[in-house]
Amino acid sequence: MTGADRLEISRAEHAQRREQLVQVLHDAELDVICVFGPVRVAYLTGFYFAATERPIGLVLTGGGDLTMLLPEIEAEHYAHQCPELPAPLTYPEYPGGGSGRHPLTVLADHLRRSGLKRIAADVDGYEHRWGYRGPALSALLGWPVADGLTLVDDLRMVKSPAEIALIREACAWGDHAHRMMQDAIAPGVNELVVSHESSLRATREMLAALGERYVPKTREGLPANAMFISGANTAHPHGLHQSVGVQPGDVLVTGAYGVVGGYESELERTMHVGAPTPDFERYFAAMLGAQDVGLAALRPGRTCAEVEAEVRGYIEDTLDMTRLIRHHTGHAFGLEGHEHPFLDLDDHTVIEPGMIFSIEPGLYVPGLAGFRHSDTVVVTDSGSERLSLYPRELAALLIPG
Repeated sequence: MTGADRLEISRAEHAQRREQLVQVLHDAELDVICVFGPVRVAYLTGFYFAATERPIGLVLTGGGDLTMLLPEIEAEHYAHQCPELPAPLTYPEYPGGGSGRHPLTVLADHLRRSGLKRIAADVDGYEHRWGYRGPALSALLGWPVADGLTLVDDLRMVKSPAEIALIREACAWGDHAHRMMQDAIAPGVNELVVSHESSLRATREMLAALGERYVPKTREGLPANAMFISGANTAHPHGLHQSVGVQPGDVLVTGAYGVVGGYESELERTMHVGAPTPDFERYFAAMLGAQDVGLAALRPGRTCAEVEAEVRGYIEDTLDMTRLIRHHTGHAFGLEGHEHPFLDLDDHTVIEPGMIFSIEPGLYVPGLAGFRHSDTVVVTDSGSERLSLYPRELAALLIPG
């Protein structure tokens, strides 16, 4: 099997991303950027790791020189994943491993020796996670560090053909996991048990089908996932699982996704157990109409705010259901489940071909249920294409009750 067969971003594309960032540094008149966010580090290098209290950071200069700050326990792992990159700058352990030095001081000393002072960083010091405590990078250096978060994240907004191909594959397996879950739902089943069993079954089939082409990028979660919540709990947009069994007449709001090459998909559906009531049918049709408006409104040249305004206008003027809105229409995603930009009234980002969004306007009826479909959508040259292909119509989403 050649490297080109593996379902992951190539080393050449990671190098191209770093070249783009170098040009961004030149345009911003910056000498160097420090990148601490684990997803941003992976985006630029292909180094995927379990983020802990031990700081990991990437230093990229305007001349294209790269230095990776790592704890010694990650050095071999880094060399295995990124053999083409220079040897890292290491420290023994956090908070010092007996060295008497905080890991961030190792990075600060490296930057001082470089003589480069026009520095940006996505975070002014390592992110606080897993008990980490540490100084700001600017405090250690004694001079300002510019906010460089957007310098990296703006590059991530428009997906490459390779990224879109990975997300398309992830959508296929998210759809498959959802199908397995829907087929397993029946009155009396436990939502947690069905969700986890379906995810594991779909993952087994996914790994069998893809074989060595599939390259895991995390130690957590499964490659194919599906879940649902039920009953009046669905009126909470982010309702937690319940341990009660599914009942006839329950509304279900589902979620399913695949992960391929580190990239995610998104699929959500509103379902019903048994014959739906007239109230359910009315709200379901209203939600589906709002999603249709969002799908049609997403096209290049418009702003995210304009898409949101069109969806809200439909919900207000046609449906008279503004009171049932709890969130905006959608968000970008890729390596993370939520990424910038957002389909929101206060996000004026111009939509471009290659952007990936969820389209998920929801209606939430207190005491009854929530109504939300979500689909993965890629912006094309003339409009958009739905990548998650699971049925949306009510007849296909009824559970025998």
